[in-house]
Amino acid sequence: MIAKWSSFVFVALAFSGCQRNPEPLPLNFDSLKPGVDSVSMRRAADSVMKAAADSVKSALPPMAKAVEPARLMTYLPKMAGWGLSGEIEHEFQIRDNFNRSRVAQTYTLGAKKVRVEINDFAYVPYLYEPWQKFKSNYLDDDNIARTETTILSGYHAVQTMEKHDPHASVSVFPGNRYVITITMDGADNINDARHIAESMDLRGLESLQ
Repeated sequence: MIAKWSSFVFVALAFSGCQRNPEPLPLNFDSLKPGVDSVSMRRAADSVMKAAADSVKSALPPMAKAVEPARLMTYLPKMAGWGLSGEIEHEFQIRDNFNRSRVAQTYTLGAKKVRVEINDFAYVPYLYEPWQKFKSNYLDDDNIARTETTILSGYHAVQTMEKHDPHASVSVFPGNRYVITITMDGADNINDARHIAESMDLRGLESLQ
């Protein structure tokens, strides 16, 4: 009986010793990788799908022939007292599945500099993608700048005023095919850029075909 008990104690102790000192398992480096956030990935995918759906629902007419730059130039602002810096920029592109035209002019007055650009995207949907987020109410206000949607001369627009540099920009969307962007260095406030946009014939540009 004692011999059987001794054998039992010996086996138990041996088993217990093995349990206290298990052989280390091989390290799986995959476990060190950050886990995939499936929720975030799904939300990101949903956002991409929504953006694509929004562009489809933009109800743009079929692609048109872009207006020639010589006609767009007549809608650049006449800025009394300002000097012209360089020649007028112009660009005209026609493809089977792509059309656009653009003109731009830079003006100077002392330390102030203004660049006015008119784009005709001719109803090519993807050219409007950078502006899609400004189609509805938008506000982004931080330590650097304030960007917000607004109405300018009856048209939807977006404006930005930097807080530590005298830099302002305004983009106006007259109609469905034109985008006007005014950037100003040396601006005292956002109204400096707005006044330039308001001086332009936006309704005439909207009707230009």
